[in-house]
Amino acid sequence: MSKQLNILNTRQGYSGFFRIDILRYQHSLYAGGMSAEIDRELFGRGEAAVLLLYDSQAEELILIEQCRAGALVHAQKANSPDKAWLIEPIAGMIDSGETAEQAAVREAKEEAGIDIPAAEYVCKFYPSPGGSDEVLHLFAAQIDINDVADFAGLEEDVEDIKVLKIPFDEAKQNLLNGHYNVASTIIALQWLFFQRQNDAGLC
Repeated sequence: MSKQLNILNTRQGYSGFFRIDILRYQHSLYAGGMSAEIDRELFGRGEAAVLLLYDSQAEELILIEQCRAGALVHAQKANSPDKAWLIEPIAGMIDSGETAEQAAVREAKEEAGIDIPAAEYVCKFYPSPGGSDEVLHLFAAQIDINDVADFAGLEEDVEDIKVLKIPFDEAKQNLLNGHYNVASTIIALQWLFFQRQNDAGLC
């Protein structure tokens, strides 16, 4: 099958902290020919860097906890405000003129109070391609766990971040038990425990 795509029209539906575009498009069908014209709202989230910090000697890793807008309604419906605080790797939008790795290094300072010289590229992925153009670039960096702050975040971005130092065994068990509910957390930990540690002969 020769895949084809026709974007017929793009218009802006909303522009604020985020952006919503309205697309009309067609794509080729597996059975042949082209689809009917499809109208979709697309959440313009852009590209972000995600960073997993870990200390192989101490066998601990860094995740952060903060209140997230995407979880507010679910927390309210569950009558459980604490469910709005999510556990994630360090992450942030890639600024104009900045590479994904540079963004990861910058976010390490902003969200964990630690300076790192560079970060190892792991992969990039779409967290929600059905309605968002967001692409996440995942990086990892080996650190000394004692160098991170306990709390962090930029005041001008209204960030209030708790830095969590989690033993490998605890994080792995939480992962296997389905404790984590953020895609970037799950993907980053799967890479650490089921790829990096296997490659290094550590598990």
